[in-house]
Amino acid sequence: MMKRTLALLTALLQASFNVINAAEPARMADLTLQDDKRGKEIECRVHFPTAGDKLPLIIFSHGFGADRTAFTPIAGHWASHGYVVVHPSHLDGFGKSKGKGAALPAGGLPALMKNAALKIEDRVGDVAFLFGSLEQLTAKLPALRGRVDLTRIGVGGHSLGAYTTMLMGGVTADIGDQKARSAKDDRVRCILPISAQGTGQQGLTEASWVNLKLPMMTITGSLDKGAGGQGPDWKKEPFKFSPAGGKYLVFIEGANHVSFGGTGSRDPGIADAVRTSTLAFWNAYLKDDAAAKASLKSGAVFDALSGKATIQSK
Repeated sequence: MMKRTLALLTALLQASFNVINAAEPARMADLTLQDDKRGKEIECRVHFPTAGDKLPLIIFSHGFGADRTAFTPIAGHWASHGYVVVHPSHLDGFGKSKGKGAALPAGGLPALMKNAALKIEDRVGDVAFLFGSLEQLTAKLPALRGRVDLTRIGVGGHSLGAYTTMLMGGVTADIGDQKARSAKDDRVRCILPISAQGTGQQGLTEASWVNLKLPMMTITGSLDKGAGGQGPDWKKEPFKFSPAGGKYLVFIEGANHVSFGGTGSRDPGIADAVRTSTLAFWNAYLKDDAAAKASLKSGAVFDALSGKATIQSK
């Protein structure tokens, strides 16, 4: 009797989750926003659904050398399920956002990572600006006017964008002369750092995550390495050192540093795992979806992926 009852509850939960996640048509637009305070133009790619209102806002920060086009397949998936997703091109992209463009210093990527934390202010400024740019955004995209809910904001990012994301959520780092520097923005409800950094790089220590109160999902894979050659166990540290409460670690077999965005791998199962887990996370914490939260905590979110990915929670 107990087993049949549990089976029925599981079936009802999955049915509810599937109905809630029915996809709607989505659009994509490239535009430029003007940050007058910093005297800067920011090129953005915006993904948004054609229908619906009270839409949560997601800001996604790309990795070093990338631009607003990164993670386009993943962002389009989020938009088709009721989110407005804005991808800015940061100045450390190669020739993007009206900037001079990035170049690797002598010593390559490891040398870059030692100095990247000092340049984080520009990235943090881009994301914070976008929180308050709704008037500009809707002037350029009238189809969004009156449809965005600024009380439901999430921030995600990949690689250096993951570092940006963690700082915006309340993770601290020793940056230059500043100890335990935080860029926490109270408008952020949850964060999604993908292929994030662990301790000993960019000013991160074991204490960096102690005060991270927001829900967080971090994603890594069996072939994911850090700039200094660190393995996936190092990539798991943001989850390891975070306090309990809405924290999730997704681990994808065969995923390397560039295969999370939907275009960097021949294995479609990697993108499937990213789409499935991230949408459930956003639904759980930006839409207060109890079915999505239950699927994350039980691991049922990956039932259809045949062991391709696993999830831990605390």
